[in-house]
Amino acid sequence: MKSHLVARAGGVGAVAATTAAGGQGGENVERPPPSPARHDGTPRSRSQSRERSTTATAASPPSESGDDDEDAAEAVITNRNVQPQHYQEEESLELDASHAIFFIVLASTSLLVLFFFKIFNVVKIFYAFGCSGAFAQVVLYPLLTRVFRKLRWKSPMRPMECLSEENATRAALNGGCKGKILMCLYSFFGPITLLDVMANTIAYAVGGTWLYIAFTVLHPGSNVFYWIVQDVFGACMCITFLGTIKINAIRVAAILLTVAFFYDIFFVFVTPLLTKHGESIMVNVATSGGPPKADPSWCEKYPSSTECKGGEPLPMLFAIPRVGDYQGGASMLGLGDIVLPGLLLSFASRFDEAKRLMGLVSGGAGRVRNGAGGVSSNKSSWNICCGCGQGGYFGPVVVAYAVGLAMANAAVYLMQMGQPALLYLVPCCLGTFVFMARRNGELNDIWDNPRAIRAADALLFGGRIEAEDEDDVRASSLLMNEGAEMT
Repeated sequence: MKSHLVARAGGVGAVAATTAAGGQGGENVERPPPSPARHDGTPRSRSQSRERSTTATAASPPSESGDDDEDAAEAVITNRNVQPQHYQEEESLELDASHAIFFIVLASTSLLVLFFFKIFNVVKIFYAFGCSGAFAQVVLYPLLTRVFRKLRWKSPMRPMECLSEENATRAALNGGCKGKILMCLYSFFGPITLLDVMANTIAYAVGGTWLYIAFTVLHPGSNVFYWIVQDVFGACMCITFLGTIKINAIRVAAILLTVAFFYDIFFVFVTPLLTKHGESIMVNVATSGGPPKADPSWCEKYPSSTECKGGEPLPMLFAIPRVGDYQGGASMLGLGDIVLPGLLLSFASRFDEAKRLMGLVSGGAGRVRNGAGGVSSNKSSWNICCGCGQGGYFGPVVVAYAVGLAMANAAVYLMQMGQPALLYLVPCCLGTFVFMARRNGELNDIWDNPRAIRAADALLFGGRIEAEDEDDVRASSLLMNEGAEMT
C-alpha cells in the first residue's frame, strides 16, 4: 500500500508533505521518503522515480481494506518533508480578522465622505478607469486570445520587438531619452504583446465612452449602453476581487460577514434617525444624492427641472432600470452584497476541491463524504435541488444565497423601501455553511485553517502541513482516504 500511495502521489507531484511535532525533545523530525517501488514490487531507481513524478497519469486501484488505510496514514506520517513538483501559485491576499475589521472601517469612512461631500463624479472617474483594466483582463484578453488561436495568428501573442528586454537594454546603454523611456516601460509592464495593447485600448475606449455619457447625459441610467457597461464592469471587478482575495478559515468569514451584517443595517435603518432630514446614508449615496424631490408625473413632463435631478445609481452597484415604469428608478444590488458572500462561496468551493484532491491522492475514488465518515447519497435533497455538491458545501451555499436574495427582493416590494441585502444574505449563507459543518462534524476543523486546504496547498504549491501530533496526522489521512471521495 505504501508503494501504491507513493506511485499515486507521483502523478500530481509527490505525497502531501506533513510535519508533526515529535522526535527527541519535541523537535521536528524529518525522514527521507521511502524508496518508491513498481507495482510488481521491484524497486525503482531514483531517476525512474523522478521521471514517474513528472507524469500526471500514474494511478492504481483504490484501497479496500482497513489495513491499507492504516498503511496510507503511516506513509503520510513517514514522509513529512517530501518536496513535491509544485505548480506556480497565483498572487493572492489571504484575509484575516484584522483585515475584516479594517475593510468595514474603510467602507464606513468612504460612505460618510460621499454622503457629506457629494463627490460622486470622482467615484465615476475611478470606476471607469479602474474597471476598464478588469474588463480587459477578464473579458477582452481571453476573448481575443481565443479568436487569434482560431485564426492561427500567433504574432499578436508574441512580445513586441520594440519593447523586448534586449532592445530596451540596448537602447538604455546607448543613452538618450528613448532608451530611458523604453527601459521604464519594460521595467513597469514587462514584455508587451500586441494582444495586450489591443485589449487595453478597447477596454479603456469603452470606459471613456461610458464616462462621457455619465457627464453629458441628463439621466444616463436610462441609456442602454450606460447601464449595461456599468453592470459588465461591476461583474469584472467582482471576478477580479474574488480571484485575488481569499479566506482560509470560516472564523474570518464569520467575523467579516457578521460585522458587515450590522454595518448594512446601521446605514440603512438607523441613520435616518440620526441625520438632519431623516435620510438613509446608504440609500442617499447609492442614488447619487437621493431620489428626485419633485413628483414623478412632474419629472415626466419636465425632466430637465432641477428638482428632478438625482436618483441615478452610483457606479458601485448593479443596476437594472425599471422598463415601462413612468416613475423611473432601477433595481439595485451593491457590489459588496456580491463579493462579501462571494468570499464564503469561494472558500466553500476550495474546501470541497481540496477534500476531493486529497482523497484522490490518498487512493480514494473522489466522492466527498462528511467529516463524521458518513457517505453522501446521490439521492440527497441537496443533490436533487441544485444538481451539484455530492455532500459538499458549495452547492447548498449557492442555493442559500439565491434564497436570501429572493427574500430581500420580496421585502423591497412588501415594505416599499430599500432593504439591506446582507440582512438576508448573511444568515442564509453563513447559517447554511455552519449548520452543514456542524452536522458533518467538520466545524472545529474548518473554523481555523482546515487541514484539507493546507494539505492541498502544500501538495500543489509547496510547504509543509503542520499537525499537533502523529495521531492528528493519522486521523487526517484516514479521513481524506475514506471520506474525501467524489463520484
